[in-house]
Amino acid sequence: MIAGGGTGGHIYPALAIAQEFVRRDPNRRVVFVGTQYGLEKNIVPKAGFPIEFISVGALKGKGGLELIKNLFRLPIGIFQAFAVVTRHRPHIVLGVGGYSSGPVLLAARIIGYPTAIHEQNAFPGLTNRLLSRVVTAVAVAFKDAATRLKRPDAVVTGNPVRREFFEVTKQPRGDNKKRVLVFGGSQGSHILNEAMTGALMFLYQMKDEIEIVHQTGAKDVDQVRLLYKASAFPNSRIVTYLDPIANEIAAADLVVCRAGAMSIGDVAAVGRAAILVPFALSADNHQEANARMVERAGGAVVITEAQLTPERLATAIAQVLTDAQKTVQMGAAAKTLSSPDATKKIVELLEKIERTE
Repeated sequence: MIAGGGTGGHIYPALAIAQEFVRRDPNRRVVFVGTQYGLEKNIVPKAGFPIEFISVGALKGKGGLELIKNLFRLPIGIFQAFAVVTRHRPHIVLGVGGYSSGPVLLAARIIGYPTAIHEQNAFPGLTNRLLSRVVTAVAVAFKDAATRLKRPDAVVTGNPVRREFFEVTKQPRGDNKKRVLVFGGSQGSHILNEAMTGALMFLYQMKDEIEIVHQTGAKDVDQVRLLYKASAFPNSRIVTYLDPIANEIAAADLVVCRAGAMSIGDVAAVGRAAILVPFALSADNHQEANARMVERAGGAVVITEAQLTPERLATAIAQVLTDAQKTVQMGAAAKTLSSPDATKKIVELLEKIERTE
C-alpha cells in the first residue's frame, strides 16, 4: 500500500516504486491511498493501479474556516484510514508524503504492519518529520534529509526517476546555437514567465547564439507568445506543456526551472546545467533547500524569487552559456546527484522490512 500524493513530486516517484515492486513478482499488487483533491485522482488510475480515497486536508499554513474544516475532517480521515488498511491487509505500507500519508501510516503502525517512508526533498515535510519517529524504515533522496529526520538508520536512495531520463542522449543539430529550456512544472510558473519574457531584451546581443524553448502552462501561453514575437527571439518555441520532457532536457544546454524534487531529479539524471528559482511558498521553504544542495554541488545557479529580476536572470543565462567549459562542468556536477538505482534500493528496503517483521 502506497499512501500520499497531492503533487507530481509525490506521485511520480511513488508510481516508479509501484512499477518496480510489481515487476519483480507479477503476483504482487499495489493499492494507492490518496485524496479526491490531489493529482493522484487521475494519474494513478491512468498508470493502471487501484486507488482508495480518504478525507483529509492540510493543517499547516492554513487558517480560519479552512483550518477548522480540516480539523473536523481529520478524525474522519483517520477512521477511513483504519478501514482501508484493515480491508486490504497489506504486507507493507509506504508513505511518500502528502495529506493522506499520515493517517494511513499511523493506522498501519497501530495495527502492526511494517511501515516505511520515502522523503523526496532535502528538507522533509511535516508529515514525514512526524512519521519518521514511528515507522519501521526511512528512505531519503538526500543525506541532508536523514539528518533533519534524526534517523541515523535512514537509507539514502536518491529519488526514483523514470529510466528514459538516464538513457536519453542529445541529438546533433545543424547549428552551433545554445538551447535554453524554461519550464515551471505542469501548470507553468507565472513568475518565471514574467522574468524570462522580461529578460529577452537584455539577451538581445545573443539573439543569433541561443534558441529558447519555453513551457508556460495554460494560463500564460498566449501572452508569452505575443511577447516573444515582439522580441529578438520571435522563432522561439512556446508551448503549454512538454511531454516527453526527457528529450527536451537532453536537447538543452541550460535549464531554467523551479526546484521541486522531481524537476531537480529529472535535470540531474540527464546531466544539465540549471538556473533554479525556488518556489517561495513551498512548505518549509523546501525548494530552496533542494536548490542550495545542487548549488553546493556545482550544478546550478540559484536565484530566489526575492532576487529575481529580468536583468538578473538574463545575466545568469549569459554567464553560463558564454563559458562552454562551465556549462559542461555544471551538467556533470548535477549528474553526480542522480541515482539510477533509487527505485531498486527503495523496493529492496521494502522487501527487507517485510521479511524481518
